[in-house]
Amino acid sequence: MGNTKKITLAAPAKINVCLGVTGRRADGYHDIESVMQTVALADTVSLVLSVGASGKEISVRCPGFEELDGEKNIAYRAAKAFFEHTGAEDYSVAIEIEKVIPTEAGLGGGSSDAAAVLLALNALTGADMPEAKLCAIGARVGADVPFLVRRGTALVSGIGEILTPCRALPDVAVLIAYPKSEKVSTGKAYAEIDARGKFSSHADFEKMKAAVEKGDLAAISAAGYNIFENVLPAGSAVFTLKEKMLAHGALMSLMSGSGSAVFGFFPCPACAENAAKALEDDAKTFITELFR
Repeated sequence: MGNTKKITLAAPAKINVCLGVTGRRADGYHDIESVMQTVALADTVSLVLSVGASGKEISVRCPGFEELDGEKNIAYRAAKAFFEHTGAEDYSVAIEIEKVIPTEAGLGGGSSDAAAVLLALNALTGADMPEAKLCAIGARVGADVPFLVRRGTALVSGIGEILTPCRALPDVAVLIAYPKSEKVSTGKAYAEIDARGKFSSHADFEKMKAAVEKGDLAAISAAGYNIFENVLPAGSAVFTLKEKMLAHGALMSLMSGSGSAVFGFFPCPACAENAAKALEDDAKTFITELFR
């Protein structure tokens, strides 16, 4: 089998400080506009690459989440896409993911795991591909993967593959709350937007871009929006969590992605902790910070 090379990387969650859907393409994909930000809440992705292996072998394990093992995991598809791109004939890689980021939450956990696999394989194999090339491979795997290869703060457009650097967000404490009683299907959420034909205005995105470029936290908080909140039922737990965060001092609070996790920006960790206590009965909470 030969020698082995090992690497372990953090796979940070993402939040959408704004998220609009501007239209549906002929191929069924949707054009989005978003300011995305990584946060320090993270899965841990470990890879073992067997050097000198024969054949093509990829294994994925998620202890405690056996339903995410194997070929159905986006991390598997990322590894396969990487080796297809490099043209490797023989490889054996074992991937183990310690899941911390809630699934089906709009936090990009699976996509971040896939991005970490691309970054790890690039290092382990010595392929030394530039970030832009890894992002291009990632775009074939999932819409959020390119951003989660790059991380930090970015303006994201197209179907998620167009990344424009922007000023980093000001420092804040971040509270993430995942409702105990509610999950949201991304496919159904997009279908609801399509059915209503109410896409977001480009002007909303421009307002957020201007606020981010100024580094004005008050203006960023005022410009925050997520179009997917418009297609939630009136009694959604998302609105309860948002209201409680704002009532306990959040500067802004939004659902992330297509949901159902909600995040709030707070002036200090103690403020976030105080709000988290008020949400304990309704949600699983995580206090974190921005991941640069």
